[in-house]
Amino acid sequence: MDIETLYPLVTEAILRAEMLAENNDPASQDAYCKVSQLEEQITKLIPASDREGVIARRGAVSAAIVARQYERAEQLVTQFTHEKDADDDLKESLKNFIVVREITINRTSFGFNNITGPV
Repeated sequence: MDIETLYPLVTEAILRAEMLAENNDPASQDAYCKVSQLEEQITKLIPASDREGVIARRGAVSAAIVARQYERAEQLVTQFTHEKDADDDLKESLKNFIVVREITINRTSFGFNNITGPV
């Protein structure tokens, strides 16, 4: 698929996933999985050195986490951080997604799921 086709598809997928999530619809996880998959397709067309490539990589990882596809998110982080044109800021931000996810899981596991604020 080309980028001109993917951009409207990912935009539509994001809007759908957000709408489902706002309504606490369990289908939102599948919708965010679709977002992650579309963002990943974009990463194959745009290098990590490009601003849009950075956005797509972050989007693919964050959508996978929201979809509770943690293994997929970790695999994407590994893949994206090993790209030769990924700069240190991108690598750090992608790794931080995983750190935040782990902290969130630990909070919930220990009954601290009502804590709000930065992690």
